[in-house]
Formats: sequence, C-alpha cells, structure tokens
Amino acid sequence: MINIKNNLSTVILMFMTFLLMICLGIMLNIKPGYTQNLEADTPKLPFGEYLSGRHALYNNQYTEASEYYLKALKLDPENIELNQSTISVLISDGRFKDALLIAKRLKKADQEINISKLLLYFEMAKDGHYDAVVKATDQLDDTGILKVTKPIFRAWALAEQGKSSEVEAVIAAFGEGTNFNFFNYYHSALLYDFMGNSVKAGEYYAKTLTEPGLLNLRVVEAYGNYLRRQNKTLEAIEIYQEYLKKTPDNERLKAALIEANEGRLPKALVTNLNDGFAEIFYGISTILMQDNIKPVAINFLQYALYFKDDFVLCHFLLAQILESDKYYIGAARQMEKISKDSPLYFQARLQRAWLYNDLDDDEATINALRKLEAEFPNNREILNSIAEFYRIHARYKEAATAYDMIINNLDQHNEADWLVYYTRGIVLDQEKRWQEAQADFLKALELKPEQPMVLNYLAYSWVDKGLNYSKAKKMLERAVELKPNDGYIIDSLGWALFKMGDNEQAVGVLERAALLQTQDWAINDHLGDAYWIVGRKNEARFQWRHALSLKPDEDKISGIKEKIKNGYTNINNKSN
Repeated sequence: MINIKNNLSTVILMFMTFLLMICLGIMLNIKPGYTQNLEADTPKLPFGEYLSGRHALYNNQYTEASEYYLKALKLDPENIELNQSTISVLISDGRFKDALLIAKRLKKADQEINISKLLLYFEMAKDGHYDAVVKATDQLDDTGILKVTKPIFRAWALAEQGKSSEVEAVIAAFGEGTNFNFFNYYHSALLYDFMGNSVKAGEYYAKTLTEPGLLNLRVVEAYGNYLRRQNKTLEAIEIYQEYLKKTPDNERLKAALIEANEGRLPKALVTNLNDGFAEIFYGISTILMQDNIKPVAINFLQYALYFKDDFVLCHFLLAQILESDKYYIGAARQMEKISKDSPLYFQARLQRAWLYNDLDDDEATINALRKLEAEFPNNREILNSIAEFYRIHARYKEAATAYDMIINNLDQHNEADWLVYYTRGIVLDQEKRWQEAQADFLKALELKPEQPMVLNYLAYSWVDKGLNYSKAKKMLERAVELKPNDGYIIDSLGWALFKMGDNEQAVGVLERAALLQTQDWAINDHLGDAYWIVGRKNEARFQWRHALSLKPDEDKISGIKEKIKNGYTNINNKSN
C-alpha cells in the first residue's frame, strides 16, 4: 500500500465555557488571590479576565495570557497576589516595561517576591549602576540556577569597573569538577577577553572546549572570534572546520569560516556587561533545554533579550521552543526579528513560512515562500518547500510544475536526487499521468537501486493496474526484506499475492500488515477482500466496517458499503 498522507501537525482550536475554565483552574490547583488587597475597598473582581489568562497560559499562548492578566490587573490594580503572579507571565512574553512597573509597585508596598527583586536588580545592571549591582548581588536568592550565576553577575559588574584583581578572585573561587565547569570556564574566558588579558582568555576558551555540553558550539564561535582578533586566523579556520565536520549545517560557523578565509576581523562577542549578562542567560537556557525545561528556559531567553535585544540565537531558540509548544504565532514573531544580515536569516524565513502553514493560513504560507524565492532565486530548498506545500495540499498540478523547476535546475544527478523524482512521480500519478510517473519512479531506482519506498510505490501501482505481477512481487518481497516492520509495504505484498490468486498466503501477509499499521482504512479493506475470497465472510464484513470507521477516501465509501451489503465477489463481478 502507498502512504501519501500529510503528516504535518494541525492547530487544534479549543473553545471552553466559563464553567469549564473554572474547572480548569481547580484541576491546576490555581488559587486566585482576591482576598488580600493593598486597600480595603475592592473594585469589580476580574474573574473572567484572570481565568482567560490562565487558559491562555495553559496553552502556552504567552502574548494572549499577558493581555488578559494586564486587563485583570487594570480592574484590580492593588491585588497583591495578582500583581505577583502577573510578573512571570509578562516575562514569558518579554514585556519587561510592564513587569518592572509591577516590581516597583510591590517594592513600595513591601510585598516583593524573588522574581520582582531579580527584575529590579537587572534594571540596575542595565542602567550601569555597577557599585550597587555588586552590593545587591548578595541579596539575591541563593538557590537553584542563581547559585551558579550570582558570582558571574558580580564578576561582570566588577569587570565594567576595571577591577581585574577582584574579577580574578571570583574566577579563582570556581570549584573544579562540577557539572558547570564548561559554563564557568566559558565566562572566565569572556571576562578575561573583555579585560584584555589575551593569554588567560585563550587558556579558558581552550579549557571550555574540552568540557561536554550544548554550549560548546557557542564556545567554538567565541574562541574563533578571539583567535581572529589575535591574528591567529589559521587556528580559527582549523577549529571552524573541525566542528563543521560534526555539525555541517551550522550556518553561523559556516559564515564565520567564510569571513575568516576572507581575512575579515570580527567585533568581540562581548563588549559590555549587557552582552555578558545576555551570554549568561542564553547559556543557561541551552542547559535547561537539555532536560526540556521549557518554561524556565523561555524566561531566561527573555532575560537575555532584555539585555541584548538583537541576540539572534535567543530569538531562534525561543521560536523553536514556542513552535514545539504549538504557539505558532509567537514562534513566527520571533523568527521575524532575525534580520537579513544574520546567517540564520534564510533558515528563519523558511521556518516562518511553514509556521503559517501550521496556522492553516495557506495564502500566507505560499506568499512567504514566494517572497523568499524572489530573494534567493533557484534555491533548491525553497523550490522543494514550494513543491511540497502544493503536494500536501493536494494541489498536484502546481506541485508538478514546482518539481519540474527543481529537476530542470539540476546540473548533474547524484544519489540523493532519487527523492525529487520519487515525489514528482507521486504527484504525476495523482494527476493521472501514469506514464510520466512511472518514468520518474524508474529514474529514482536508477539513482538509488532498491530504495524500499520507491519499490513499494511502483510495484503496488503495477499490481493495482494489473501490470507486471511477477516483477512487482519480487520488488515487494525485496522491499519487505529491507523494511520488515513497515505495515504499508507488507500490505502491498499481500495485495499483490491476492491479485495473483495466492489467497491463503495473502491473508497471512495482510493480517500482519493490519497488526503493524492499525489506523489505515485501506489495509483493513484489503484484508476484508481476502477474507471474503477464502470464505471468512463474517470477518470480511467486520474488516470492511472497521475500514469505514477509519474515514476512507470519499470516493471509496460507497464501494465499501456495497461490499458490506453484497460481498466482494458481487461488486467485483459488477466492475467486470
């Protein structure tokens, strides 16, 4: 059997009544704090806005949640717990101006919480009050991630004041053999680099690369940047090349390698405390994402963007997290913030186009792809995306034209090109252009002999058309050998056996296919046909009914219903 279903995710729209939102609040153990107020007189209580905000937050819709929380706060501005809970929601959406107003309000009312203190600390650091930052560091909470970051906060404030000996004392206090060695080493390198101690900076960059962790690629970028500024361009090139072997698709390293080969000198990654703090929060976010701790990672990425609003890596990672949470609008907004001069621009714009597809906005998707095509003419990845968009939306004529452009732009063929011929073949088959489709499948097999998906599609099509039974059977047997647990391929073999009259063997093969792939109507339909022919008529009708329950193609429903009523033999005789 051939599987050409669209596997892209679809957005599920959730509509809840006011009562259901209250129930949601109960399930989440939410306690709306509307009992303790800064003033005795309580205005209209904003339950609807609050619960709408909770519902949006539950669905990772951070912008919408922020709007609802701010509306609730506008109706009840003196509510302590509402002020406190709103801060973290605003941070998740990057609304620091609003969050800082609340933090100051809580400080004035002597109702501060750790996150509000942290925000005021960040504001102090960003505004350049470095003496105050050093003193205030000890007053921060000393648990969790802050226990790791506090010394580095202090070190950056000291470095901005030129107090190199005190910075070195902070670095010397970092313990060896901890899980955060690479994090401490990396910031030690950045600090020494910032202070102009090139020898120590080089030592710590090199030490960081020996430590495991997702931060290593950022370290490669930083170390290469440092080496090029030290007129050690050949060493930088060697490091870029070494790591590109491991991650050949890393656009930033590729861009850095090109610049190094051209002899261009870069600006230092960190030129002030703001840059340093941003590196802290980006680094912590990558650590958190190793364990998929997304809500906290989102907040730390927003902290990084508070200090460095053009930090491309943060926008990109934040978009990926929001996309994984199915908050496609938010992800698209982050991708839009990546400017054209970034090595990640192309990837961000392409991914943004597909985010519109996730939002079921077909027009926005194809417009974004076409706009990108105009910027990057004849780009294979864009042309393939356009063709794939048309294919998954069953716009086969347009898809065929798009695949033609890809194939016409091929200077020479390589093995990987089997896929474009195979996919165009599927499209042409859907357009009832079988001879052209068959030629594409044969070309795909010429480029990649025994590719199981191609063997399956071509052989199944031959069997379904009553062609080349013997050759098709051999091809399907080989495809099953290559992918022994693929229910679709096994179904194709069973159907070939059935069409060739080997009914008993066909039943066993089709039963195996139905066990491996339980959610495809066509497999159950085939099994029902085979059961009927071998005399297992009750089981046949059961399989056909099950096929109907799996929502078959519209043009197949009447035929299945006819078989349930009159059996396979009768309907087959009618068709003859």
